[in-house]
Amino acid sequence: MRRLLPALALVLTLGGCGWVGRADETSKPDGFLLHGYVSVAGAATGVPGTPCLAPFAAAQDIVSGATVKVADQDGKVVAVTTLAAGVLAAAGGAYRCNFSFELLNLSGSRPTYQILVGDRPPVSFETRALREGRPAVVDVATASTSPS
Repeated sequence: MRRLLPALALVLTLGGCGWVGRADETSKPDGFLLHGYVSVAGAATGVPGTPCLAPFAAAQDIVSGATVKVADQDGKVVAVTTLAAGVLAAAGGAYRCNFSFELLNLSGSRPTYQILVGDRPPVSFETRALREGRPAVVDVATASTSPS
């Protein structure tokens, strides 16, 4: 039993560091979780935290299941996911409908990432802030329209 404990501790330590199964690599993995949400202004009044839909005229392309693309600084798409269902949020006396998304194992070596949602133009975020756990928030105003 005494011999088993040090071996078990070593396996758990290496597993937590991300080294298990990566014997041929020379550096520690730098992948991180990118999380964020698309926040649509002008949502109907209600109870924060309950399901909502984005105002249709303002954001026809912002719906549950809409495609979210993550691109590098040159615009090359490196990951794809979808938006979750909208959740109502109160912000400064107004209401917004927030649609979350997340992507696993993005490389921390890039200086910036671009988030492309639906028909919207890309929004850039510094990788350092995203690696620190800050959400990538894409704001959509009610007066905005989709590009032609």
